[in-house]
Amino acid sequence: MLRIAVVQPSSPPKEEDLAKGLEVLKELGLSFKSFADPTPSIPSVAAFLLAEIIAMQEFDYLWAVRGGFGAIKILPFLDEYLKNLNLKPFQIPPIIGFSDITALHSYFWKKFRSIGIHAPMVVNLPTVERDCLDLLLEILHRKRIELVLEGRAYRDGEAEGYLFGGNLATFASLCGTAYLPLEEEIILFFEDVNEPPHRLERALMQVILSISLQRIKGILFGDLGGISSEALLHSLQHNLPENIPIGVDFPFGHGKKNYPLIFGTKARFSCHGGKAILNMEVPLG
Repeated sequence: MLRIAVVQPSSPPKEEDLAKGLEVLKELGLSFKSFADPTPSIPSVAAFLLAEIIAMQEFDYLWAVRGGFGAIKILPFLDEYLKNLNLKPFQIPPIIGFSDITALHSYFWKKFRSIGIHAPMVVNLPTVERDCLDLLLEILHRKRIELVLEGRAYRDGEAEGYLFGGNLATFASLCGTAYLPLEEEIILFFEDVNEPPHRLERALMQVILSISLQRIKGILFGDLGGISSEALLHSLQHNLPENIPIGVDFPFGHGKKNYPLIFGTKARFSCHGGKAILNMEVPLG
């Protein structure tokens, strides 16, 4: 039986939204303990509670109750609380979430090389399409060793590398910090919502300049909240890495189609004949 801790590293949920999300977890047959609280807490307290939950070593997954700005605030406190635990990567339960939880995916990979699951948060569960949840359940129950998502090709090519990204604005805010994950070969994936085009353009430029053109082997976009990813790419056409595959319209982000991705895994990415295919290893065994 899977053991799941429902955690609250970001903004507090509304009581009604929390109750509905937890009910979906029950309907999915998942065993969980909720540490979520509808009342706000300061970053140091949120970090301490998360560190204590990890130190228990009782849970297979940490499932974020919601996003919203807040996760990035707890990172320096997590450093302080976790530094004396001498944890190994396999002792960090994968955290499930997206949007602002991108900061924690990046943190745990950078500090412990622990992968994360970019997927709906607890309060999102009632509105997500069932196919997304079924695929996520297969991953959680370790019934898959590979995950495949399909989008549309913007630029043809093939690439292999570590899969990093998530919410574009949040990922960009990690540039210049000790929490930005780096490898020699990187495939970037991004989603966002409620951001005007010029801010997304600025964020993408910040990521490109921070990581370097040489490291970026592929880029793919999910839902940008009504903003055209093709228009964004066109505006930055002279600043993008050359000769790399680029894909758009992948089914993830702030919407009903929010299929899971594995942050920090090794991936293969190809764009040909109008199709973009992302193959991800699922190292959760």
